[in-house]
Amino acid sequence: MWDRWVERVYTESDFGRSMATFAAGLVGLIVYLLKPDIAIAGFSALIVFPVVRVLASAAHSKAERLAKVKAQEDGLEKLYNRLSPDEKHVVSVFVRAGGSVMTWAQMNNSGAKSSAIGSLGERGLLRTSAAADGLTETFVLDQDLFDIGQTNYDFPF
Repeated sequence: MWDRWVERVYTESDFGRSMATFAAGLVGLIVYLLKPDIAIAGFSALIVFPVVRVLASAAHSKAERLAKVKAQEDGLEKLYNRLSPDEKHVVSVFVRAGGSVMTWAQMNNSGAKSSAIGSLGERGLLRTSAAADGLTETFVLDQDLFDIGQTNYDFPF
């Protein structure tokens, strides 16, 4: 019986439960050392366990979300930095236009090289679409790339 319990404690992958087990054990031990009453120490550990589990799980979830967002932002930043100067110019055209959608006429008048436009299309970062009126065809830049383009000021305005 004890060997299964010890195995479960040491193979636990739930962060909140692991922290709660540690805190409950620590509180139980401290209470027992201060007042050698096994019942009071046990109840103290039982009271601490759910509180610590909820707090630790919430903190861990928030940290994981922040780490995921940071990793995504870093990935987008690396993607932006790998773009050629001509591809960055296309991104700057969209940023200067004030949005991630431009008409064909706007693109033709932008001075962007067609090779850079095609390259962004092949990367899946630029696509064509129909405007809200259903008649006008537009270029649509990836929204995340547009957002990163707004934060990078390495192109002339």
